[in-house]
Amino acid sequence: MQKSPRTQDSTLELLISLAVVLVLLLYTYGILIAAPYQGFYFNPTSGVITSFYGEGTTSLQEGDILERIGDITLKQFKADRRLVFFEGVQPGDIIEIAILRNGKPLVVQWVFPGFNLREFTSRLFNSWMLAYIFWLAGLAAQLLIRPRDLRRRLFVIANYLVALFLVSGALSSWHLWESSTLLHALTWLMMPVFLHLHWVFPRPIRNLPNLFWSFLYGVAFLLAAGEILHMLGRNLYALGFAIALLGSILLLFAHLFIQKEERQTIRLLLLSILIAFSASIAVAIAQAFGVILNLGWFTVYSMPFMPLAYFYLINRRQLGGMETRVNSIISTYTFLILLGLAFFILLVSFAQTSLAEEAWVILAPLLAFVASITTAVYLPRFQTFLNQRLFGIKLPYQNLTQTYSSRIAVSTTLPSLLALLKEQVFPSLLIRQYVFLKTSEKNLSVLLAQDIPEDSFDFDSLTQKAGHYIPNLPPDEGWLRLILPLKLGDVTLGFWLLGKRDPDDLYPLVEIPILQSLADQTAIALSNILQAEQLRSLYQSDIEQIEYERKRISRDLHDDVLNQLAAMRNSLNQKTLPPAFLSTYDDLKQRLRHIINDLRPPMLDQGLAYALTEYVEDLREKNNDVRIVLDLQASEEKLPEKIEEHFFHIVREACENALRHAHARTLTVAGTIAPDHADLSIEDDGDGFDVNTDLNVLRATSHFGLLSMKERTHLAGAEINFQSDPKRGTKIQILWNLEK
Repeated sequence: MQKSPRTQDSTLELLISLAVVLVLLLYTYGILIAAPYQGFYFNPTSGVITSFYGEGTTSLQEGDILERIGDITLKQFKADRRLVFFEGVQPGDIIEIAILRNGKPLVVQWVFPGFNLREFTSRLFNSWMLAYIFWLAGLAAQLLIRPRDLRRRLFVIANYLVALFLVSGALSSWHLWESSTLLHALTWLMMPVFLHLHWVFPRPIRNLPNLFWSFLYGVAFLLAAGEILHMLGRNLYALGFAIALLGSILLLFAHLFIQKEERQTIRLLLLSILIAFSASIAVAIAQAFGVILNLGWFTVYSMPFMPLAYFYLINRRQLGGMETRVNSIISTYTFLILLGLAFFILLVSFAQTSLAEEAWVILAPLLAFVASITTAVYLPRFQTFLNQRLFGIKLPYQNLTQTYSSRIAVSTTLPSLLALLKEQVFPSLLIRQYVFLKTSEKNLSVLLAQDIPEDSFDFDSLTQKAGHYIPNLPPDEGWLRLILPLKLGDVTLGFWLLGKRDPDDLYPLVEIPILQSLADQTAIALSNILQAEQLRSLYQSDIEQIEYERKRISRDLHDDVLNQLAAMRNSLNQKTLPPAFLSTYDDLKQRLRHIINDLRPPMLDQGLAYALTEYVEDLREKNNDVRIVLDLQASEEKLPEKIEEHFFHIVREACENALRHAHARTLTVAGTIAPDHADLSIEDDGDGFDVNTDLNVLRATSHFGLLSMKERTHLAGAEINFQSDPKRGTKIQILWNLEK
């Protein structure tokens, strides 16, 4: 049976992975066993001896500069990558080594020590181990990442090249088994792979012709061949490394500025590079200030962060419910690396001060205690910071339903509910494209929408598809990925239509019940809001009916009853009327006028300012012991009739509360009345009250005046603010602006 192309590709990938790990094992054997154990380490570029591993050796010293070992000079060694120092030498053999010490030439007889534990330990715990980290990242990408697209292939190849680069670089200082040649060739091969990967990841900057990439790869292969044939200059490969590294960083910044929707991804990639090279950056900064730091070991812990971050971003679509756990692992790993780097620098700095052993006994536990406290206090804050800045999660995903329940309790209006969804819930779920529909007898209306094309929706079609993930389709086949019904019992109040979601529009099956739970809670909130609006509408209708009746009765009393009373008196003989009748008549007329003013002041027909002026004058007559101030700035144009009626009743209720219940000695009514806005305040020096009192408490304690003011303000489309404290008076401010 003929194998399918996909099976052949999988077999080839596994063979490549096997070949890479075989090279790693071979070169690891070279590093740990085959490379000569010479008893000291020198910088192969400068020839400076930096450390010793034997005991009792005095012929060589740290800082000596090698010029020749046996018959091979350092210059020849650097020029020919196939030359090997101490080749064929046995333990106990004496080798002549020419050095420069303090600028003076010197020849010493060096006894070749052979294998020793200290030098083996130094080789064992070194950067070559990172090669296996990158190989594992490449293998995991082969086995786990789907689809098998260009990003995946480039990521796999990049990890394998870096793995070979690291292990050959570790062996290249001995020139064993053409390791230095392989290192140089790999550097040129890494250049186009790194540039290509960062061009298409996380999303292609733009489409480039295949001819361009073919040319770039062809140039890299020719340069690599030149390195293998030893036709290029020794240090030219550094140019390829610089192009690969700096070019990748520049491309990431290009993504950052061009693709704004990918900024969270790019930030994590840049952070991964910063963390990976944090030890090298710290060493460079220290050298700039004349301080020598040896942080080679720390690289073993920091460098793996880079492949981990890349693997996470490419493979995030397969994580499902594990995504938040991986987020936590990444943020914890980042924090520990940064904290470890800081404490490692401190330890190295203390070590260079030659502290006594007694000081170390105190210092070591103290640093461990400080590290533990720092981790306990700042790790949660650091994780929250990364969740918000890198992962776009504003709410704790693990407790999202509980958190949303508490937030929804205070979302008593439709605008507050929509703001909660738009600003917190959908961003925390990484959802960038959505529609919130409300249903009314199968008619759909849009309450909230984000980045969707103009589209029409059908109730029955949405109901049939609700609750099922719609696989990733081409862009021309629709943007919709998940439909969630908002149901209360058997009644469908609306739908959530969800589309684009970072990073790849995936809605795993394990997450759909969580999303449906949020939709159910939203349905409850929406139902409460709609019922409240319905009750408010009925209340407004009742208020309007009451106002109409008050207005009708007021006019009937004013136009009919008062006129008939006046006509009745005029029809009688004024000389024969007893004084008691005249007194009763005047009292009855005055009482009718008060009733008319309570129902609806006739002066409201002249405008709110006239009605308030008359009302304040009436208050002054009734309350001689209270100082009542009126300071109004009003235009000649009137406000809408209903607004004026609501404002008058609010001001009257506030004044009566101040005089009857708060026992105020001074009352001030002030503000501005204009055709397009009004700003009124009622301030007193009375007993005051607690403005934080719950509405239910006010209702239970019969404070219906405050409730009435709130309701009338809402019906007028205005705002009311209460400023008060017990025994410190009250200020009530009403603001209204004409909607443009």
